[in-house]
Amino acid sequence: MRAYFAEEWCEPKDLVIREVPDPAPAAGEVLVDIKAIGLNFPDILLIAGKYQMRPKRPFVPGVEVAGVIAAVGEGVTDKKVGDRVAALCWIGGYSDKVVVPEVDAYAIPHSISFEEAAGLTVTYQSSYFGVVNRGELRPGETILVHAGAGGIGTSAIQIAKAIGAGKIIATVGSEAKKQIALDSGADIVINYKEDPHWNKKIRKEYGGADVVIDPVGGDTLLQSIKCMNFEARLVVVGFTSGTITQIPANLILLNNISITGLHWNLYQKDHPEKIQASVKQLIQWYSEKKLKVVIHDTIPFADIPKALDDIGSRKTHGKVIAHP
Repeated sequence: MRAYFAEEWCEPKDLVIREVPDPAPAAGEVLVDIKAIGLNFPDILLIAGKYQMRPKRPFVPGVEVAGVIAAVGEGVTDKKVGDRVAALCWIGGYSDKVVVPEVDAYAIPHSISFEEAAGLTVTYQSSYFGVVNRGELRPGETILVHAGAGGIGTSAIQIAKAIGAGKIIATVGSEAKKQIALDSGADIVINYKEDPHWNKKIRKEYGGADVVIDPVGGDTLLQSIKCMNFEARLVVVGFTSGTITQIPANLILLNNISITGLHWNLYQKDHPEKIQASVKQLIQWYSEKKLKVVIHDTIPFADIPKALDDIGSRKTHGKVIAHP
């Protein structure tokens, strides 16, 4: 089979394709014949050695895939050969086949394509835990979602709408991306480049935010604090701006706000039952047509490095899916 390898900490263009033997599932594992691969911003950080997890090199990157189970290991009881699954692998996904623990392969209905299933895993689960578990969004509340045309942004908007948010505000970096956020369900979309005082507008014109989902960090995080309501919650999802901000404690105190982090990986490691519950809810919302995976592009396997560059430079929206 083919697989992309990061032989050293590197840029996407430095990934190397190798032919390697098919892996075999050990006890409690399943082998997935990959039909679609979800590309993610954390993949870029991982291969550059800038992510929380630093695997031993060389390694095959790739967090999420969807496909068909080709083999099962000893002791596997809930999955069988031929089952359609979405799977979390963290490493190994940029390949034709990957082995994952049975608990990390989630059955998907035939109504979901492999492309959509590959896009419904990392970003939608991250957004689910950000909006539901950490942000504790309640029906009728106002939510502010930054990078509203990105993978986290579009999924967080849809999840907030499914919950019954009273008002969904999104920020984007271009006029072209406004419609993407609106199509995902945002009520109000602000181009922060054209309106540098967006936080004042949210406070004065739209009544402030009860929950903020921030995958950007940097100055965006600091400005968000200034438009948050009493006892509002800000969820730090990531730092696509490249800046990790120092937060003045007095800003937290002045309006009784909470700032909470989301390291979604830990749920898979320490609370897999919560991951299973989130998958069940996401599939239910999908079947009710409350969710629609926003796919920017589907690309051939050979174009993965270039697509990662595009993701890193914010040239994409929603999800990019690769076909082995």
